[in-house]
Amino acid sequence: MDFPGLELKIRMMLVAGPDTRVFVPVRLYYKDTDPYAVQFSFDVTPDKVVPWTFARELLDQGLTAPAGIGDVKITPIGSHQNRRLSIELESSDGYARLEGPVASVEAWLAKTFEVVPAGRESESVDIDSFLNELLTH
Repeated sequence: MDFPGLELKIRMMLVAGPDTRVFVPVRLYYKDTDPYAVQFSFDVTPDKVVPWTFARELLDQGLTAPAGIGDVKITPIGSHQNRRLSIELESSDGYARLEGPVASVEAWLAKTFEVVPAGRESESVDIDSFLNELLTH
């Protein structure tokens, strides 16, 4: 049976400047065929969607302490009762910082670990099919 994946749709605040904050739709997606990764995208406009892929482990670490270097940084912010999540994304095309609810991301991430437990990701990767596809192209 094909696992359809886990999706979370939430709204996060795009911090565009010191005085400019805009709510944007955000989608997180997890599929057991790519068990190490989380797909993350947000809508800048209805026609412009910004996609990112980063490590599920990075998202997990960033829920409780600052995590990441380089292109993706994830940090919990605010007091324990009012905790939010900051996700910073940087590339040659630009920079974006989004802030949103920790609780819904935590609950969604817990479901991904039910599907593929931490440390067992390699069991979900069909390395033979991957190598076969690489070698035929």
